[in-house]
Amino acid sequence: MNRTARISFVISIILNVLMLGVIIGQSPRRFAPGTMRQQRFDQVLKNLPEAEQNRLRDRLQKLRAVADPLFGQIRQAEAEAVELLGRETFDEAAYDRQVSKINEMRQSMTKQLAQVVKDATKDLSAAERRHFADLLRRPPPPAKS
Repeated sequence: MNRTARISFVISIILNVLMLGVIIGQSPRRFAPGTMRQQRFDQVLKNLPEAEQNRLRDRLQKLRAVADPLFGQIRQAEAEAVELLGRETFDEAAYDRQVSKINEMRQSMTKQLAQVVKDATKDLSAAERRHFADLLRRPPPPAKS
């Protein structure tokens, strides 16, 4: 291999490694749940009048304000349950109590969020309620190949 071919080959490998690094580095951001949720949110709202967009955004923000702390509490309780599993001696009763606590928290959260959604949609028109329901609907799971 002559010198020019060797240099070209090395430069090509370096550029390919850099390009691969950029692609892999951007992947977590591209597929983050928050990003996907925001894209769905924007897609549902894009064809609506601005006043309706603002009302639905406001209602969704109120729902998030209630939901985020509840999800945080559940994540904390789940972390405590995992910590119980990792201890030197396994306390089965403590683990069972923690799992029961998590289940109760989830049930309470579901009731609270259902009430917030009901309160948020009381004075919306039928069309606005349909759009709000579209915002709350989970996206379909990705197709398996």
